[in-house]
Amino acid sequence: MELRKLFLVLLLVVSISLEDLTARSMLRQRREYPHRPQDSTAERNMVELDLSYDFSVPGETFRISFVVILPETIPGRQNILGIKYSQKPTRIFNKNGNRYAEFVFTRPGRQEKVEINIRAELLRYDLFTAREEAEKKHYEDTGLKDFLKHEKYIEKDHAEIQQIAESIDGHTQIDIVKKIYNYVIDNMEYTTHNDKDWGAVKALQSKKGDCTEYSDLFVALCRAKKIPAMFAAGYTVRFGDVSPKHNWVEVFLQDYGWVPFDPSWGDFENFILRDRSFSRMRPVYMYLNHIRNDEMINNSHFAGYKYWGDRAKVTDSIEFKRISPTFPMIR
Repeated sequence: MELRKLFLVLLLVVSISLEDLTARSMLRQRREYPHRPQDSTAERNMVELDLSYDFSVPGETFRISFVVILPETIPGRQNILGIKYSQKPTRIFNKNGNRYAEFVFTRPGRQEKVEINIRAELLRYDLFTAREEAEKKHYEDTGLKDFLKHEKYIEKDHAEIQQIAESIDGHTQIDIVKKIYNYVIDNMEYTTHNDKDWGAVKALQSKKGDCTEYSDLFVALCRAKKIPAMFAAGYTVRFGDVSPKHNWVEVFLQDYGWVPFDPSWGDFENFILRDRSFSRMRPVYMYLNHIRNDEMINNSHFAGYKYWGDRAKVTDSIEFKRISPTFPMIR
């Protein structure tokens, strides 16, 4: 009887110790990696996003063309419930699978501003939900050649990328993707946001970077293994001082179609947390762009501008807000 009581006490102590270890690990990760979304594990998130772009025109600038990507409804990923503008866009157009708004300023004043308000419902979608919804149907891998190619920042044909890819094997696509995920995390150290993109090769050589470098290396290794993969750019819901701008990836799996993964968010030393992050992603992602080198926005991720005359400068401000799920839809 005494032995049984001792066993139960030891079991309780071990359980508490494991819980404390996990909690302390998560707390440390949050302090060291503030870029990670830290919201609840709910299936959906109702949010409001305010975007503000302030233009400074110190000289003789004759014209400014500003183009911003607009989020669109993606079944199972996000529902865009309404978009408002501080001024009517000069045009709204679609190209290469993206939707854009262009604002043109002719003879701009010293200060110009564009404000955009977006209301959206963000839905949870990850490997776990993809497995639940797939019903074992086969997805045709047609029209995917653009997601297997070598391109700027995703240098999948580079000798060093190919060498790493050859060392990675697995019985299934998911096995290979999981090993790529672990390789990127084990060989990268997260740093603060870079002013310029480095690309997969420099990320591999320097072994550091932000979410952009994690994603570039991940996509390059997938493509080197002949698994279609693409770069994803958008915003993550944050209610602190960290920028919501974020990059992650999507991989085409034959049994499930396109499935998102976030290697920089999964950069945990704790393998339990890392494995969980591989298959589960919170509904905190607003998708914008899957084009790595988007000429419509000067090869950036979110927006771009051109000017005629003296140089004009722009600064942006991004703020997410939680909103009630009963708000009225904006027409």
